[in-house]
Amino acid sequence: MQRFVLLFLVAIHFVYAVDFDCVFVGSSPIPLFEAVYQRQLGKSVLILEQAGECGGAWKAINICGIAHADLGCHQIGGDTHLKDFLEVYGGCKIISMDKPTDPKATLSGNGFYFSQGCYELIRNLTNLIEATGVTLLLNHRLDGVYVDVAAGHVVVKTEGKQFTAKKIFYTQMTSFYIENSPNRPSKTAAKYPHLYLLIQDPTPPKFSYMGFGGFGASRAMNLTHFVGLANTGRQLVVFQVNGEDSFSKGQQLVDDLKKRNLLDASAYILKAEPYTYEFNYGAQQEILPQFQPYFEMINSSGFGCMSSYIQKWKGSLKPYREIIR
Repeated sequence: MQRFVLLFLVAIHFVYAVDFDCVFVGSSPIPLFEAVYQRQLGKSVLILEQAGECGGAWKAINICGIAHADLGCHQIGGDTHLKDFLEVYGGCKIISMDKPTDPKATLSGNGFYFSQGCYELIRNLTNLIEATGVTLLLNHRLDGVYVDVAAGHVVVKTEGKQFTAKKIFYTQMTSFYIENSPNRPSKTAAKYPHLYLLIQDPTPPKFSYMGFGGFGASRAMNLTHFVGLANTGRQLVVFQVNGEDSFSKGQQLVDDLKKRNLLDASAYILKAEPYTYEFNYGAQQEILPQFQPYFEMINSSGFGCMSSYIQKWKGSLKPYREIIR
C-alpha cells in the first residue's frame, strides 16, 4: 500500500509539474528585484520582456552620440533606507544628485542618484539575473494566458512558445489577455516624447533636475555627470516635452536656461535628437476570483514604491558583492 501511495504521488508530481514557478511580465527595476528575490527563495523564474533590453522606462539609450544615457528624467528621492539598499543589494554607487562631485554630500533637495544613471542599476540587475539562474527572454511579448484551475497552473503563450507556471507577476501598466475569462483588457497607446540636447558649455553643470514649465517642456535633467561628460566642456540635457511639436524648440529651451543662469551665455547646441518612449497600457481585465491565486501585482507606479519591498527582500537576498565577485 505504501509503495502504491508513493508511486501515485510521483505520478501526480509529473502530471502537474510546471516549467516555472514564477513568470514576470516586464523588466522595470522593481519586478527585476522581485524576480531575483523569488529565485533566491529557490523558485524557478522566467522574465518576459517585449523589448530588446531590460529596464522599461528606466532603460538606458544611446543618443546624441553619447552611450548609456537615461531615457527621460528620473529621481530616486531622498529615502536613506532605499539608498543603503541600492548600494548593498543593487551594487550601485549612490551619489548626491545636486552635488554629484562631492563624496561627502548629504541629502539635499533632489535627493540621491546612481553615479552612472539608470544604466548602472539595470546593468547590475541584469548581472544578478544571470548569476542567479533567472531565465530572461528578450523580444518576447506575452500574447495570452490560459488558467488551468484543475491542473493548478497557468499556460503562458509568447512568440509561438508555451510555458506552464504557478504564478504570473505583473505591474499596473501590464495589460494581458486571459483566454478563458469573459472579461477583456483595455489598451491605450502612450507616448512620452523627449528632446536631448548636446550642448557646448565651458562651465560646470549648474543643475541636475527640475520642473521646467516653459516652451512645451514639463521637466529637464542634466545628465552630464551621469554619462561621463564632466570636465569635457559638453553637457547633455534631456527635456520631457508635452508633444512632438516641441522637438523644434531646442534653441528656445537653451535660451531659457541661459536666462535662468543655468547655462553659460556662450553655450550653443552641438546636436539635438528626439526620442519618444511608446508603450501600450490599460486597465487590466478583472481577474475572476478563482483565477486570483495565479496572479500577483507588483506596485511599480513610482520608484519610491521600492521602499515597501525592502524589508521582505532583505530577508533572502544576498548582497550584490557576494553574488557578483
